[in-house]
Amino acid sequence: MNTTLLRYILSIVLFGTTVIGRAQNSDYIVNETFEDFPDGYYSSYNGWTLFGCQKGWIGNKSQSHALHIEKNEEGGVAKNGYAITKALGYEGDVYLTFRYATGKGSLNSPQIAKVRVIIQGDGTFENGNKDTLMTFNNPSSSDTIKNAAYRVLNAAGTTQIKFYQGLTDQSVVIDNVKIRKSYSISLDETEDNSSTISSYLNKYVSAATTRTLTGGIWNTMCLPFRVYESVLKLALGDNQDIQIRTYSGYNAGVMSFSTAKEVPAGTPFLIKINETVTNPTFPVVTIKETTAKTETHGDVSFKGTYSPVDLSTDGTNLFLTTRNTLASPASGKNTMNGLRAYIVVPEGFDSSNARILMDDGETTAISDLAPSAETSPQATYNLKGQRVENVRRGLYVVNGKLTLVK
Repeated sequence: MNTTLLRYILSIVLFGTTVIGRAQNSDYIVNETFEDFPDGYYSSYNGWTLFGCQKGWIGNKSQSHALHIEKNEEGGVAKNGYAITKALGYEGDVYLTFRYATGKGSLNSPQIAKVRVIIQGDGTFENGNKDTLMTFNNPSSSDTIKNAAYRVLNAAGTTQIKFYQGLTDQSVVIDNVKIRKSYSISLDETEDNSSTISSYLNKYVSAATTRTLTGGIWNTMCLPFRVYESVLKLALGDNQDIQIRTYSGYNAGVMSFSTAKEVPAGTPFLIKINETVTNPTFPVVTIKETTAKTETHGDVSFKGTYSPVDLSTDGTNLFLTTRNTLASPASGKNTMNGLRAYIVVPEGFDSSNARILMDDGETTAISDLAPSAETSPQATYNLKGQRVENVRRGLYVVNGKLTLVK
């Protein structure tokens, strides 16, 4: 083959590979691990503007990477160090994550250090501020590294993120600075959500849900992203006493549910809160599972669903009612809304002694085996007595309780 032609074909292949690689990481705006950062104080690196920065130190240990920010002299004047990202070149919401620690110094006593993160240009943090200050103590260990995560709203192409050694003589270390595009999506319990979930797979999103969680009872839930305490607090409120249970075993009519600190994406779970919440929004989550999972122990399953599903009325599908009991749906009233879960049992299942047992001893019984029309546990009505699916700000009756929707 002609050598020139071969080189031409090879260049196309290599170029195509590069383009594909970029497409796979197209949501990353900044993805900096500082692995190639040269030792010494530098004014620029990979598009960053730096002052008073060198190879990372955590306590007395030098790190092979990470960025150490400390005071330095400029024109004979001591000034706090800083590191500023390149311009983001993107308009919209972004998700910022990074790791941080106290920097170089003695470990004989705990150190107090501060790192301030500032948005330069358009954009604010989700709480409306332009900057945030993190104060932390470094114990006797030199390996204490913390993680931070923030959502920045309405960034512009010229927006930059500044990491600033905050107001003390102690130095700080940052590492794994990543900025990704963040999207806003809606998951509606009455709609087919499969297309939305597939479209945003592996993307950071703020997920608004059309769904009510009723206070004081166990609610079933299934979401396409990982659920953990800090996310639930952001979505449901700091005032909530949040309890989570996942299906852990089955024996002789007893379904066991165990306390969980977090729930993997797509996994059905039970959740109880003390105050009713309507249409919660889950910020800074990553869509990870396009298909809701089924958890099975023995011959009894706990099956999640993202979208409305018609339950079987032959006694093999059961759901959790607002009375914390299990029931079989009635014919013609058997559609369960999405973002929930139900129980699948085999034909001929003897449910007379069936129980849901929590690990703290709480028991939920099947007290009414007659078919039930209540397949959507969170029934919501306006003050005229009309059932509503999409609520706005105002007063509503949720399961017989007057509820203010803010």
